[in-house]
Amino acid sequence: MYTFENNSMISFKSLDEFKTFYNEFDFYSGWKITTARNNDRGEIIRDKAYVNRIRQLFADKKLFRRNISIAEIVSILDSYSIMLMAFDELRKLCKDKEWIKIKLHSEYKIYFSKNRRIDFVVEYGKRLLLVEFRVSNTFPNVSTVWQKKESELLVYKELLQNYLPDTYKIHLYAFIAMSEYDKRQPIPKNIKYNKDNAKFFAEYIYQFIVSRQSL
Repeated sequence: MYTFENNSMISFKSLDEFKTFYNEFDFYSGWKITTARNNDRGEIIRDKAYVNRIRQLFADKKLFRRNISIAEIVSILDSYSIMLMAFDELRKLCKDKEWIKIKLHSEYKIYFSKNRRIDFVVEYGKRLLLVEFRVSNTFPNVSTVWQKKESELLVYKELLQNYLPDTYKIHLYAFIAMSEYDKRQPIPKNIKYNKDNAKFFAEYIYQFIVSRQSL
């Protein structure tokens, strides 16, 4: 039976396990998605314990040809914060027996793909959701970024179908988030946008991955 654990930076047997992992980072005043460049944001946290933990997780798997950059770590932490919000919404929709069966894989490396990685793979039985994540600073850019990410996901799906059993059903989702702070100043419309889209994402997961309810 095929498993995703061996080729992911980290896998979670349940979304509760992911939540525990995230909360153990113990961010001072919480993680904030800001308008600053990821390299600049990374310089502020470069020596934090949670940064070293992600760097070590990445290195321990020996899946990749180079070390993970600080900008990539910032992007991962951005995506984790949004996913946590979405999974909190998903928990409200799921029955207990459904919730405990959802698995999550982070930074999954596709075989024979020249080190291409999928941000997240949500696994529920034989149904998979490939998720790509991106932060945009301005609303006009969102649709363009969305199209780029969706194109990437279509390529990833095709590559996965080269070796996954035919029994797997693969779905795709590009999550484009907005920067929520300009330095320390909150951007209310962006914060609301992320919350609304996290809820929409949770509803999508439940509709198409977990429950398979007919429309």
